[in-house]
Amino acid sequence: MTTLAEIYDIDAIRVDRSALTIREAASVLNNELTAPVVARLVRKAIGDQADRFPLRALKRVYERVLPQIFEPDEAVRSRVAGLTPAVGEITLGEYHEFLDASERKIAFPPVAATLLIKAYGEDILNEPYAAAALLLKKIFDSVGDEGNE
Repeated sequence: MTTLAEIYDIDAIRVDRSALTIREAASVLNNELTAPVVARLVRKAIGDQADRFPLRALKRVYERVLPQIFEPDEAVRSRVAGLTPAVGEITLGEYHEFLDASERKIAFPPVAATLLIKAYGEDILNEPYAAAALLLKKIFDSVGDEGNE
């Protein structure tokens, strides 16, 4: 019988930051984040590396992996900084729908994808999910700026 290693190196986990694109988030994160959803995200991001860790390492593995999926790194920030949203087609109703879903703690409601497509085009859905919050913020900041002109 094989036993799991007593010592494991959480920092050696290789995380595929692009494992969750905005397109995939639209289908995976349109409800509350449950344990099975989080487990699938982690599995997708680190692949079979998860098989090497004992269950007692779960918290440490998740603490290492999830921020790398959800939080933008410098490359994502730089890419987003170069984009300008076109907000002319976004409706007030879509904005209200987004706020309502956010209030209900839905991680990525379907209307978020709609907002992003209208502001940046269909290809934006291929960006890593970590870019989504920054892209949405640029939309709302832009709308705020237009209201002040």
